Amino acid sequence: MLNELAVQNFALIESLRLSFGPGVNALTGETGAGKSIIVGAINLILGGRAAADLIRRGSDEAEVEALFVPEDRGAAAGRLDELGLPGGDEVLIRRVLSRGGRNRVYVNGSLATLAQLSTLGRDLVAVSGQHEHQRLLDPDYQLLLLDRFGRTIDVRSRMAAAHERMVSLKDQVRGLEADLREAREKAELYEFQVEEIRAAAPVPGEDEDLERERALARNAEKIFTLVAEAYERLYGERGAVIEGLDHVGTDLEKAAGLDERLEAAAVQVREAYHQLNDAAHVLRDHLDKLTFEPARLEEIEDRLARLNKLKRKYGPGLADVLNFEKQAAGRLDDLAELERRLEKARNEAEAARTEAMNTAGELSRRRRAAAEVMARAVADVLRGLGMPKVRFELAFEPRAEDGPPGPLGWDEVQYLISPNLGEELMPLARIASGGELSRAMLGLKSLLAGQDRVATVIFDEVDAGIGGAVAETVGRMLRQLAAFHQVICITHLPQLAVFADRHLMVFKEERGRRTVTDIRPLSEEERIDEVARLLGGAQPTRTSREAAREMIERARA
Repeated sequence: MLNELAVQNFALIESLRLSFGPGVNALTGETGAGKSIIVGAINLILGGRAAADLIRRGSDEAEVEALFVPEDRGAAAGRLDELGLPGGDEVLIRRVLSRGGRNRVYVNGSLATLAQLSTLGRDLVAVSGQHEHQRLLDPDYQLLLLDRFGRTIDVRSRMAAAHERMVSLKDQVRGLEADLREAREKAELYEFQVEEIRAAAPVPGEDEDLERERALARNAEKIFTLVAEAYERLYGERGAVIEGLDHVGTDLEKAAGLDERLEAAAVQVREAYHQLNDAAHVLRDHLDKLTFEPARLEEIEDRLARLNKLKRKYGPGLADVLNFEKQAAGRLDDLAELERRLEKARNEAEAARTEAMNTAGELSRRRRAAAEVMARAVADVLRGLGMPKVRFELAFEPRAEDGPPGPLGWDEVQYLISPNLGEELMPLARIASGGELSRAMLGLKSLLAGQDRVATVIFDEVDAGIGGAVAETVGRMLRQLAAFHQVICITHLPQLAVFADRHLMVFKEERGRRTVTDIRPLSEEERIDEVARLLGGAQPTRTSREAAREMIERARA
């Protein structure tokens, strides 16, 4: 509930602080007194557009402050927390406009953004004026009102969630299909590469071993000749080195027996003899093992050529070739996994599509049932609002139930009205006057009163195009709405003003050679005078005051 409103240097308002109460709060005053300025100030609090020309002439800043006392404090605290704003038992909103463009918003003492304020404002106050009346011509808004009337908001929310999931999974399937096409285009290449490497079966370091073996095979003949000659000179031929060294050793051993100084030389020669003898045996064994096979050399050359080809394509080394094969095989495994993911996504997308269509079907059935009841109820209300011959229907556009539904289901609805006897039913947007739109909106609000979560409803221009008994009926409707909401009504009709639980008068006066707008609550006698003025002019008469008193008493009864 809007408890207090304080305004400083806003338009014609110099300084203003007023309190609102529960029930119906009526604002009346002379034409041009500034009633619309009050609505403008409240719109600022709700996140409306701000402009420097709204600042009172001669002031650098304008300030609007509103104190709200939520009925459901838990829900209000939850919304504030969701918006990242400080909580509390009350909601204090302050908005400051500056000529320099530094406009500021405060919620419960903390700076807030305009987006946060707009979101919060939608939960606090609903302003029903010319703008909202025009919303009634919007098919999407008409569908929303039907869902609220038919209590299908929960199904509508499920429909939106089901549609979002359906679209998301459809996009996921498309993405996976594109990935799979690309993967399949590359799969043939990966398979060839993996097969080529696996067929060669390279072993790390194998190329280095083969290089060494090839070097030996290419020089085997030369190695054999050199080793054979060395062996012959050491051991094989007459007068070989080892044979001569054996004689030298024998002679030195004999000489050492005669001259001990030669003993060391004799030992060295004998050791050299044994070492060379061992070397000769090694050479002989090497000659026995050394073979020259042209076929093996050709085999080595072929193998190295194959390995070098792999290294050029996938290298530079054999370890790199093997790593490439592992990666390519992994990509082939990814392809199989991608196919499994795509199959799963397709199944989930089909299930989501089925769920969305089932939800759309349920929503459509409930809407059609509610539409019949709503049409009768709206017509009844409009008849009570001075349209005795009105007909009202809700028409559904043809739908394609075999196609996927949208976020609101399959349905498109249009409100049709025939205000007068004999007239054809036509879309509300084509034939409704401002007064008829105003009454239609009031009728819908009365039907939806218990379902609106906002605590405060402001009616501006609700009395457009009405008067007499119809105006009294509208006043009774406002009183009925007050059982569910705090109602603030700006009116020039006495038939509405008399239903107020709190009557405030907007007036304009001169102060210090400046015109200012102000507002004050009326006492009982002042209220009678104001209703009398609304009935008969600026100077109430005894008759008009008695009529005003009677109207107020009848409204209370």
